[in-house]
Amino acid sequence: MTETAADTLTIEHTIRIAASPETVWTFWTEPERLAEWWGTDVEVEAEPGGLFRVVMDNGSVMRGAFTELDPPHRLAFTFGWEHNAADEPLAPGTTRVEITMTLDDDETVLVLRHFDMPATHAPDHEKGWSYFVGERLVAAASAT
Repeated sequence: MTETAADTLTIEHTIRIAASPETVWTFWTEPERLAEWWGTDVEVEAEPGGLFRVVMDNGSVMRGAFTELDPPHRLAFTFGWEHNAADEPLAPGTTRVEITMTLDDDETVLVLRHFDMPATHAPDHEKGWSYFVGERLVAAASAT
């Protein structure tokens, strides 16, 4: 069964990180920094249309492309799972993630929005973003 736009939603997380937006930016755009908190192997070409590929600990591969970069305040990329066929939910390029980073005192307020998430997959991705961004990214970026 193919999900329709009516069957999708937006996941949103807002977190605070004890680091500047410039520092947090590097954790999204530099492969070695991205690998500190998200995956075991990372390929990143931080330019519009550039590859954004993350191999997870369990072997799953997130594949997308950057659609927008406004350092160090905003970036967006497409998101999907490399093993999913083009007609399956969460195939590469079928959803979009937008990250905004705003300085507040000496911390960064990061807002992550994951658009067009198939409703049936939302609970797993909600947990995933909470763990990876809400825990691992916060810990890695705050330690710099």
